[in-house]
Amino acid sequence: MRSRTRRVVAVSLASLLAAGLAELAHLPAGALLGSMLVSIAASLTLSVHAPLPRGGLLVAQSVLGGALCSSFTPEAWSALADNWAVSLAAVVGVVAVAQGVALVCARLGHLDPRTATLGLMPGGASAMVALSDELGADARLVTLFQYVRLCIVILVAVAVGRWAGDTPEVAVARAADLPGSPSPLWAWLTTAAVSAVGGVLGHYLKLPAGAFLGPVLLGIPLTAMGLPVGAWPPGVLALGLWALGVRVGSQFDASAARELKRVAHVALAASVAMVLGCLLLAWGWSAAAGVDLITTYFATSPGGADSVLAIALGTRATLSVVLAVQVGRVLLIFLVAPTLLRRLSPSRDA
Repeated sequence: MRSRTRRVVAVSLASLLAAGLAELAHLPAGALLGSMLVSIAASLTLSVHAPLPRGGLLVAQSVLGGALCSSFTPEAWSALADNWAVSLAAVVGVVAVAQGVALVCARLGHLDPRTATLGLMPGGASAMVALSDELGADARLVTLFQYVRLCIVILVAVAVGRWAGDTPEVAVARAADLPGSPSPLWAWLTTAAVSAVGGVLGHYLKLPAGAFLGPVLLGIPLTAMGLPVGAWPPGVLALGLWALGVRVGSQFDASAARELKRVAHVALAASVAMVLGCLLLAWGWSAAAGVDLITTYFATSPGGADSVLAIALGTRATLSVVLAVQVGRVLLIFLVAPTLLRRLSPSRDA
């Protein structure tokens, strides 16, 4: 028992160290990437991971949601207004790419179409796993596909953010950057209050990714009214990203990976196909509407909205457009997924 405790402590410290080193290397959302890689390695080789209670994950999501509020400047609203129609088309396009890849994956991998669809649908990994039992899909396969997809998306998104070479000096707003140039203490307290209240409301109202989306929906109108929302003390956002990375990495388990070995290559190939399909969609959007490619890439990226936005926060992407498409996609999936999946018949080959 003591040996396992020591390993848990060692993995926790290693994930924090990796998060810190990735931040020092100025990788977009470096804390998320570093902790995720260490957590995956520890889960697969040692069957241990850094402990993160459900409440810790909710706090981390609300911290990220609060940080995004500072991005909704008048210029950002103008960009969103100019691109609302093509943004809506992108929402539908990403869902269509996910469904197309899922159906091909189900046929070639001899999987139940419901399982393949839930496993690849970018609507929130935990929510898709929860829906799997209700809709008669294999929850173990859904979990594997969802987190393989999420890891691939995060790795590619970090590489894209790094390749873009336009990482700002400050990834999260400073108090002086907010409306009225408030004192740091006042800005931090306001952001904390919005994150806490919005997170609780979003969670209890059962919004998709409510702890993340609640602070955003609450903070946007308050920001428009001139309240300073979006600044955190140094290190707070990085700790939130560390928690998100640990959460993703801890979903991988050595015994489950062995049991599901026969479909691991299918999950990997399907995830890469989704990323490539959405990249083509982003390129077409950028070419047709003149929106910068870094914005369209993050907007159409088929990952978790919180993870993708955390990475986009460290780039020059127009976050209002990215957020609108990412959240719009989640809402669309939650509206249509149950009806669509009930119409899909289980595969005889599953």
